[in-house]
Amino acid sequence: MNPPPSRGSTPAPGRHHLRLVGHLVSLKERSGCSYARLASNSRTTGGTDGTGSVSATTLKRVVDLTKGVPVERAVTAYVRACGVGGEEEALRLWRAARAESRGRLAGLRAPHVDGIRTRADLAAALAATYERAGAPALRVLQARAADAGIAGHVLLPLSTVWRTAGRRGLPATWKQCAAFLRGCGVPARHMGRWEEAWERAAAGRTAVRGRSLSRPARGALVRRGRTPSPVINWTPELEQSLMTLAKALAICAEDVKPKTDNMARMAMMLGKTMGSLQLERSGMVAVNALSALLRSLEATARLNGIGPSSLDNGQLPPVQGRRALAPGAG
Repeated sequence: MNPPPSRGSTPAPGRHHLRLVGHLVSLKERSGCSYARLASNSRTTGGTDGTGSVSATTLKRVVDLTKGVPVERAVTAYVRACGVGGEEEALRLWRAARAESRGRLAGLRAPHVDGIRTRADLAAALAATYERAGAPALRVLQARAADAGIAGHVLLPLSTVWRTAGRRGLPATWKQCAAFLRGCGVPARHMGRWEEAWERAAAGRTAVRGRSLSRPARGALVRRGRTPSPVINWTPELEQSLMTLAKALAICAEDVKPKTDNMARMAMMLGKTMGSLQLERSGMVAVNALSALLRSLEATARLNGIGPSSLDNGQLPPVQGRRALAPGAG
């Protein structure tokens, strides 16, 4: 039996790491260059993407299985220094090796883009896309998110990259989501399917872990659900409006003539509702609605011979709450 690995020992390389190193070694053999020569080549083959020149020691570490999966910049510099092509395949193998070494994909249980239905699905799918991209540095992803001459840091805040990559939240708008996907290397031909998934998730009810989104701009991802009741600051004017409405309801419930039976029944129902309201400082009714209803009740009272002066002498129905309302309060 083999002894267990000692604490702090390097884990065995995964199959994708082995394939990556095999591919890189074959490129070096095809180039016929030594590491010193490759290092010299890197001074002239460094691109504008920040690869730059690398030393011979760094190039050796790229193919050293005991050093773990190398960084993307070193792999790119190695391939370009060889000068025999194979960069696309090398980066594909590198992304697979990085995802394998991080070991987070399986735990995300992310659905396919066509299977996204909820916000939770979308959060898992975006985090999985980041992992499959090799979990690039956040600023690298942000820079790659640029589009149509707009810098990545303008389109995609770094905090949004961090939250989305770690499944801590979602981009605020589809524009930000598209920028994140570009930064992960998702090709433009797939963006239509992702946008459809975004729209499906916008109609879903399942929330993601983390803070909920604040009121978004047009095109933002929102949760559907019950519309919150308006909160109105309690003022003496609002309280007086409620008082006047209560008086009107009491009079209509008792004194409206038979020819307006329907109005009387409605007024009685409203009177009972008014009596059961829990009137608190946060307010419960919009002032505009109160005013419109009051005007309607006053008009009906005039038609039935009980003018506005009668409203001042009506009896209040009982009102429950933290403090009872008395005539003339306010």
